[in-house]
Amino acid sequence: MNRLTTTGIALLYVSCLALGIYEMTAKSPSILGTRLPGWWATDRAERTTRWNPPTGVFPVDKLLHEGEEAVKFYAMLAGNRS
Repeated sequence: MNRLTTTGIALLYVSCLALGIYEMTAKSPSILGTRLPGWWATDRAERTTRWNPPTGVFPVDKLLHEGEEAVKFYAMLAGNRS
């Protein structure tokens, strides 16, 4: 494999991992019965992210929506609380 392919696969892997961590934190009250640290950021990200389906293809729109929530989640954890 060339470097571009390897880099693309690594970025996809890290993105999926980050989205999975966000989702686990967001769903922790129903899955684990308790809130994980950082749950407040997932709650705020979910409340501030509007459902706006740009493509009309539900799986793609859902992925974009969840990705936007995850970006807001990590921004809030990094200190940007706006």
